[in-house]
Amino acid sequence: MALSGYVLYTSHRSSIGVFLLFTGVILGAATLIMKKEINLWAQKRAGALPNRKEIDFLERTFALDKYIPPHLKKNFYQRVNLFLLDKEIIAQNKNKKVHHPVVLICGAYAAFMDQEHPHRRVPLPDSPVYVFYDHPFPSPEIQDQLHISEYHQMDGAFLFSIPHLMKGNEAPDQYLNIALYETVKATPVAKKTNIKDMPTLEELCAYGGYTLTKLEKYMGLTHDHIDPAALAITLFFIEPSRFIRTFPAAGKSIAQMFPIMYEYTGKSESKSQ
Repeated sequence: MALSGYVLYTSHRSSIGVFLLFTGVILGAATLIMKKEINLWAQKRAGALPNRKEIDFLERTFALDKYIPPHLKKNFYQRVNLFLLDKEIIAQNKNKKVHHPVVLICGAYAAFMDQEHPHRRVPLPDSPVYVFYDHPFPSPEIQDQLHISEYHQMDGAFLFSIPHLMKGNEAPDQYLNIALYETVKATPVAKKTNIKDMPTLEELCAYGGYTLTKLEKYMGLTHDHIDPAALAITLFFIEPSRFIRTFPAAGKSIAQMFPIMYEYTGKSESKSQ
């Protein structure tokens, strides 16, 4: 439109050419500014999925994949795709690049933990930024401790050490799953639900097979920066039935936060009986 207007104006000094020129420029600028919103709208309307390679990767590696019923898989992957389009990814390393599988994993946790709101524009809309390091880091919020993960509630930013994130997702029974732990903090259902008979940090650490001192050392944070509820939910997802046996009231409270898990734990218990 702008080009047509320019040609009309330069060749015929036409007022229609001026109109087309300025209208085209304004619409073009608006399209550039709204590019992400338009893309999200189009992708959501089309029900677009990640590519086959990305889906295969998550099916092999996402620690919570086994808890997603087959009839909800398509919606889950559509939400992961919206996450990939929406979030700002910042790399704090020498080459300023982030290993794409790490972003996929974060998207999977965001989509899984935001299941209570399947019709949201994107998963965790109040968390627009993910920052990745190759090592433990200080942050503006916690400057005096080199730590491996953080969720900054005020601006909705997540910060992760990539090696620790990958280890926690691949072997959550051996290393703290920081991708899940931090995502829980930003999840609406976790923030509004009280866990009954909440175990102490020491009890949760003993359940996980380590001491609070070892957890502080691994996370690079003192205990006052460790969220007991987020830790409880993280440990619950390793082996729900065992968590419920150990902490019956707390385990059932957590299961009720996630209808999918409530069904899963119920089936598990009935089979064991």
